[in-house]
Amino acid sequence: MIKLLLFLGVLYILYRIFWKQSISFNNNETYEDTDLIECSNCHTFVPKNECKFTSNGCICKDCQ
Repeated sequence: MIKLLLFLGVLYILYRIFWKQSISFNNNETYEDTDLIECSNCHTFVPKNECKFTSNGCICKDCQ
C-alpha cells in the first residue's frame, strides 16, 4: 500500500514538472506589442512581443 502511494506521488510530481508548465505565446488581445509587461522571474519590464507566458506568469527572453 505504501509503495502504491509513493508511486502515485512520483507520477504526480513528474506530471507537474513536465506537462503542467508548458510554455505558450500570449494571445491576449488586451496588450499591444509595445506594452511593457513585468517578468515574473527577474521583475524587469519588457515588451509583450519579447515575453512568453507560462502558468507562473510572463517570462522574458533573458530568463528562459
